Amino acid sequence: MSSLLLAIVGAGKADSLMQLAKESGSSGGTILRGRGTASSSLLCLLGLGDADKEVLLTLVDDGVEQTVWDALSRFPHTRGLLASVPASRNEDHPVVKEHAFDLVYMICASGFADDIMAVARKAGAGGGTIMEGRGTATSEDIDFFSASLVPEKEMLIILLPHTERDAVMEAVSKLPFLQEEGSGIAFSVPVQKVATLR
Repeated sequence: MSSLLLAIVGAGKADSLMQLAKESGSSGGTILRGRGTASSSLLCLLGLGDADKEVLLTLVDDGVEQTVWDALSRFPHTRGLLASVPASRNEDHPVVKEHAFDLVYMICASGFADDIMAVARKAGAGGGTIMEGRGTATSEDIDFFSASLVPEKEMLIILLPHTERDAVMEAVSKLPFLQEEGSGIAFSVPVQKVATLR
């Protein structure tokens, strides 16, 4: 069995965390760029308060998971969030039945994640992290001078208390721009452990 450790930290901090994770037993990971959402709707509207973020993803086996977790959660030079999500390559993985938090992932067309975050905040979410990406090749892609133009996407990640997950996902699903087929997807995974990095 394995766990996916996810750390959301300020820009420029994930490399140090990845080095520490490797020293503690992780074989490697992925660092993604993103931005944190402002802590209030007013700051978001004014374009203030958003911060550049990095998201570190590292898959670790159970034998080293606690060692890597302890090292990352005690890292003294950064602030952020650390979460552990169960991961497995087969069907024998036990489902996390009792959990206090969920990670909610929402993937949408570029430019809509801030609107989704505003609705999620009204439904009880505190904040989230937005990452940019692109869609994979589909029949809707446009051929342009022998190259395919693929739709730009955004992924919003929100850590929520398990009891608030359904209300947030329900509120977001009612947004008019998400009513068309293929306009977005939302899913959640249970979180085994969560810690704040200080």
